[in-house]
Amino acid sequence: MNIKYLSYFVEVVKCGSFTRAAEKLYISQSALSKAVKQLEQELNCILIDRFGKQFRLTNEGKTLYQMGEELLETLKEQEMKIYDSLKNCKGRLCVGIPPVITTAYFASVVYQFRKKYKEVDFQIVEAGANVLQRMVDENSIDIGVVILPVIDSELYYIEPIISSENVLIVHKDHELSMRSKVNFKELKKESFLLLDSSYMLHDQIISCCRQAGFEPNVIGESFQWDFLTEMVSYNQGVSILPKPILRRFHLDNIRCVQVTEPELPWNIAFIMRKDHYISKPMKQFIEFTKDYMGTISNQSESIE
Repeated sequence: MNIKYLSYFVEVVKCGSFTRAAEKLYISQSALSKAVKQLEQELNCILIDRFGKQFRLTNEGKTLYQMGEELLETLKEQEMKIYDSLKNCKGRLCVGIPPVITTAYFASVVYQFRKKYKEVDFQIVEAGANVLQRMVDENSIDIGVVILPVIDSELYYIEPIISSENVLIVHKDHELSMRSKVNFKELKKESFLLLDSSYMLHDQIISCCRQAGFEPNVIGESFQWDFLTEMVSYNQGVSILPKPILRRFHLDNIRCVQVTEPELPWNIAFIMRKDHYISKPMKQFIEFTKDYMGTISNQSESIE
């Protein structure tokens, strides 16, 4: 069986469309369609019902998709084991990190890791933590950096990295600017500027507001934390962001206030699927990061 064509077929099924699969695979739709047809000829069966208006697998197609996905996963794991066995810590590693966390901590971690392990083919994917969790599930990345708690946590190996807190940021003229702390109930009438729904923090803030008995008035969302901070600096609303990233953003007209009731910690962790092989580069990156974070864990969380 042509493994390349099998992987194409599996991707078509995952996407539910030749067009979307071709875009994801970076090949033409005609080349993808031809590859699937050749796979059908090799197996002497029809895999996809092309006569209906909707994308639908035949019974043979369903069977091949289920078993083919398992085969491809096994092959990938065996490939990683070969890399480990033949090259010690050499191999490939893809880590997904939210931009907010990259800004706060991981730029230096990535630099130092690449410097030490030059022979590891190391790649970074930036996306919100919700997206990264799905990518871990799909085996698109080896390790995801997320904010705890994790949905369906029993499916993952979870390695805590570092803990901090999220804080309310307001304009210096805001009535809460002189407070040291505020509870969520006091934010009922505020206009919120939030990181978008690809971030776990978005869902956590919404949840905290609901626990406090109200639905937040969200007037804007963005995947860029610095844009949200700028908007607050123009007194366009309030936001809640991780405290460590705000140390890097010096604006005289914003103030940070601790939020309570409920508490909103910022606990960062690695996640990996329990049913996936943990390669040596993955183990090395986890240990390297934890050691590196240990050297900075005693630094002050105050915003300079």
